[in-house]
Amino acid sequence: MPGAVAGGGARERPRLKSEEAHARLHALLVGGEIRAGAFVSQQDLVAAIGLPMAPVRDAVKRAAADGLVEVLPQRGVRVVDASARRILDAFGLRLLVDREGARKLARRGGNAATAAVRAAHETLIARLRRRLTEAAIAKCHEVDWALHSALADAIDNALVAEIYAKNRDRLVILQRTRPMLPDRVLPSLTEHVAILAAIGARDPEAADAAVAAHARQTLRWWGFLNPPFD
Repeated sequence: MPGAVAGGGARERPRLKSEEAHARLHALLVGGEIRAGAFVSQQDLVAAIGLPMAPVRDAVKRAAADGLVEVLPQRGVRVVDASARRILDAFGLRLLVDREGARKLARRGGNAATAAVRAAHETLIARLRRRLTEAAIAKCHEVDWALHSALADAIDNALVAEIYAKNRDRLVILQRTRPMLPDRVLPSLTEHVAILAAIGARDPEAADAAVAAHARQTLRWWGFLNPPFD
């Protein structure tokens, strides 16, 4: 049968070079190898990605469409910059989605995802109170996004999920410019637990307020003493 291999399985379609280039560029951006605000030439990207110019150019176009880079004619490519407006817009978008997700989850008392996230938070908090290690701080990023992903997933809307995923990439790139400080780790996790507790208590208003309070504290840590939203 055409397109089949021994054993009856479908032959895997070879990965297109443009797809590979996009995956490699994405990894460079969210991994911090190319920093927020950096200027790079397309020739530099060809060297970093290890693929020909044509697929790299396609990858840059996709990254630009996703808001991760900006193509500057005759100058090269600039990674999304950590300007005040960019930071506020990215966190503001996340806040809009998180608040709606928290309210929706609270109306039904949470789900398996929020229960798992809460357990992970409580385990990590206990670990950090015993000893604040670099490994434990690194784990905070994982549990942080587990909570925010659970809030976004609760909306159960494919278009929202797509927008949220792209904004998450922008936030990850921006956050590389401001590593988590030890003094912010436990307060941030405690704010998360307050959100999860309100969800578990089936209190949408309290969950909404807890999400907003967490966003305010996060932006204050970024230097915005009076964020223009609540």
